[in-house]
Amino acid sequence: MKTLVLFGLCAGVVVSSVQAEGRERKDPHTERGGKHERPPFGHRGDIFRKMDGDGDGNISKEEFFSGPRIEKLPVDKRETIFARLDADGDGILSREEVREMRKDAKNRAKREFRSLDKDKSGGLSFEEFSEGQFFAKLPEEKRRQIFNRMDTDGSGEITAEDRPKGPPKRKERPAD
Repeated sequence: MKTLVLFGLCAGVVVSSVQAEGRERKDPHTERGGKHERPPFGHRGDIFRKMDGDGDGNISKEEFFSGPRIEKLPVDKRETIFARLDADGDGILSREEVREMRKDAKNRAKREFRSLDKDKSGGLSFEEFSEGQFFAKLPEEKRRQIFNRMDTDGSGEITAEDRPKGPPKRKERPAD
């Protein structure tokens, strides 16, 4: 279970770092005449393309490590994350490896959700949610805060309808 949570968090870090990096650079492929023809992160391939700094169709270890969030992690953590994502061990992340990682993470999340849904209602109550291995370790106040944020429709259960429609919105931090 710890591995599942760590893997999910790592996948989120990869996506978030790509998105943060994408905001720092202008992309000539998405702007024409000052207007966006498509959202900069409207397609999964766009995220991959942003990380692929040299445009060779793969993400090297250096490109991966240079992501704004990834570069803040200790080197051993970065190595562990990269090794886990690099399924064939060739030292690069291909589109297919990223696609498979996303598919596997989605399937594991579905299995975990079903195992926590004790009453088979199709949703997780706060009590069911709190039994998850990762969340059970958190203080109740923190669990409640996370649960309420995930229960976007306020129904008292986390269901498929509560699924986010896009990447998480980050609060802007004041400059130091």
